[in-house]
Amino acid sequence: MIQRLMPLLFIAAAVHAAEFQNGQAARAVIGQPSFSSRDAGPAAIALTVAENRLYAAEASHQVLTYDLGTVLASSADFPGRQAAACPVCGFAPAASTSQSVMPGLARVATFGNTVVMTDTARHRVLVWRNVNLPRSSQEPDITLGGSGDGPVSANTLVDPVSVAFDGRHVFVGDAALHRVLVWNSLPTRDDQPADAVLGQPNFTSGSVADTPSAGSIRVPAALASDGTNLFVADAPDRRILVFTPGDFPLPPASVVNSASLIPGPLAPGTLINIKMDGSANLSEARQAGTGQRLSKELNGVEVLLDGEALTLLSVNSTSIEAQLPYDLSAVSAASLYVRIERDGAAALSSALPVRIAPATPGLYAFGGSEPRTGLLLHAANAQPERPGSPVTADSPAKPGEELTLWATGLGSVNDGSAINKAAAGVPFSGPAAPVLSRLSALIDGQPVEVRSAVLTEGAVGVYEIHILLPRDLPAEPDAELVISQNGFSSNAVRFPVGSLRP
Repeated sequence: MIQRLMPLLFIAAAVHAAEFQNGQAARAVIGQPSFSSRDAGPAAIALTVAENRLYAAEASHQVLTYDLGTVLASSADFPGRQAAACPVCGFAPAASTSQSVMPGLARVATFGNTVVMTDTARHRVLVWRNVNLPRSSQEPDITLGGSGDGPVSANTLVDPVSVAFDGRHVFVGDAALHRVLVWNSLPTRDDQPADAVLGQPNFTSGSVADTPSAGSIRVPAALASDGTNLFVADAPDRRILVFTPGDFPLPPASVVNSASLIPGPLAPGTLINIKMDGSANLSEARQAGTGQRLSKELNGVEVLLDGEALTLLSVNSTSIEAQLPYDLSAVSAASLYVRIERDGAAALSSALPVRIAPATPGLYAFGGSEPRTGLLLHAANAQPERPGSPVTADSPAKPGEELTLWATGLGSVNDGSAINKAAAGVPFSGPAAPVLSRLSALIDGQPVEVRSAVLTEGAVGVYEIHILLPRDLPAEPDAELVISQNGFSSNAVRFPVGSLRP
């Protein structure tokens, strides 16, 4: 009986815990084909939600109507089954009406008897908890912010230009700090710090992103909430972002290159690890290398990138390994979240922003503290069926020797006839294809010849690299090797170099 109840208890606990998280990404974007696009789109100055429709008023005296049944369905159940290139991006309005809109609507929010209003000139937000009380015509009950000076924190308001209140959450958009502060319940005291921040990775950051992403907000010109989702009109980037609280959190920087274990930009085709805190209690599973296409679901777990399910390699309570698609050359930013289904009930994680770059290399190594011991082989006399022996303290590398190592994140390859022919989750059909972005290498700061960097036949996201050590390389028990590509450097790996004996 207990075993049958566990999945339901997990889903119930997850839904109850749903809240906005610091630095989480938007799950969908309205008006742009991707999270990194800045094409012609809605520059909204006011938003409102009614009867499952989102109304966006533009400065050009147009009111656009969006069907939320279409928008939210794309970020809910099995979004990867949709045919669009990005199922959570774009969305044409269902209607457009020529209509003048009273300016200032974004600066006032009401729900029941509660009124929340920005006082931009004084860097604050005013809250009247019940305007029906006689004293409501006097001073507000709560004042948030009040000073634009001092270090940026969870209660700093510099240029509050928009508010929303859905009966529970209070949202305040700050144009100067390019963020939205979130109070998960109506504040009860003056200058109460916010519970979460959107548009910035943390409460102390206030920088503006050079290019749009799923986790950035240039100017939150208007806000609206349907009680679950927050809609943010990012007017300068001509888009409306949709933020959804997760049933369980993904911590910031939890999406990493599986070889380097480093967060940050990820390349097409990269194998990634998503760090989990163990609370989801995922059963361990791994897909065997059968030579066939790998599945996008393991034990009820899916990983969604811009609404598309990724190929999964393994799942356990602390980590999920997946592979990014190769066809990501048109985007520089994406949104990623995890979906877990048990007995027909689903829970979604908070979304995380993911930066995309053509190549961001990571070197495979053994466990331990950084820099870790690298996984390197002697290439001499190696054959496909008989790889070279490992480089170890008892069998160190020698100056002038060729070594074999492995990496992920080297990006697209060219098989001589087509680019991006490699497919995520499919063993590469071969023959070995060189990477498109040039690779360089250093050992203790000394340049090293890279003889080849290829995706070999049968490989899934793992590249084989051959380097030739300089003949004057000094003996060193812990030499450090770093590879670089496309302006990004890999993690450093350690390996022993012996002396060259006559």
